[in-house]
Amino acid sequence: MIDRRTTLAALAATIVAPAPLALAGTAPTAREVFAAIKDASGQPWDPNPTDDRIIYGPRDVPVTGIATCFTASVDVLRRAKAAGLNYIVPHEASFYERYDDFAESAVRDDDPVLLAKKRFLDANGMVIQRMHGHAHSRPGDAIMTGLIRRLGWEAQREARAGMPMPWIVMPATNAGTLGRHIATRLGRRTLRMFGDPARTIRTVSVSAGMPGENAQIQQLESGADAVLLGEVREPEVLGYAQDMAASRPVTIYLAGHTGEDPGMGVLADWLRTVFPALPVQWLEAADPYSNPA
Repeated sequence: MIDRRTTLAALAATIVAPAPLALAGTAPTAREVFAAIKDASGQPWDPNPTDDRIIYGPRDVPVTGIATCFTASVDVLRRAKAAGLNYIVPHEASFYERYDDFAESAVRDDDPVLLAKKRFLDANGMVIQRMHGHAHSRPGDAIMTGLIRRLGWEAQREARAGMPMPWIVMPATNAGTLGRHIATRLGRRTLRMFGDPARTIRTVSVSAGMPGENAQIQQLESGADAVLLGEVREPEVLGYAQDMAASRPVTIYLAGHTGEDPGMGVLADWLRTVFPALPVQWLEAADPYSNPA
């Protein structure tokens, strides 16, 4: 099974250059687009068990364009419609259940929010095909690559022995200044920070999304001056950080799970090579939070 959160180094060695889909003057169907994505990925395709598949929509609909996104929110769907894109590739769940499994969802089948979303999709001939595990397992992890690229840290990225998450090595700066850089580059109206804003930072351990509390605690133990996290289990990870701070300084930035979103821009870049005759756009998610003050 494809690992949900870490790059499969062995698999990456087998990746081959994608072959562009021949369109022969007609729009491919959603089924053909999905087949071409699986083929071009160079990966054994495992839906993990229910993530990376066509989640919703008719397989025979002609595809007019592809939109990648963090999640297929109604806002994103409206923007996709305006851009003439009807094949939507989100990273995370679209229907309020982790694996987009309607049978397991806590939302009722007649829930008005769910029904409104389905009506919009149906009325506009839209298809949703999720890409989660196979985005993470692209060479270098497309999601991590997009986050680090957005932060402007590509040249400062290093791998450390025994550390699954990349390190960033930078000129000395204070934690408050670094936090403002992260917030600005990620378009965050809100960014939570743990620790002294005046502390000097030279190294940062980076993760995106939710790799799990064990991996995030390992980041705290790694020796990096600061860690950048996405979604966290606060009692475990921040509870550990609070106790850790009783004996030595700790700096944490909490960017939220949508910090994974820039990786879908990297995925859009790749899909343009697979479908040169189709428009492909990354539809970036706006920060949904604001500060009350």
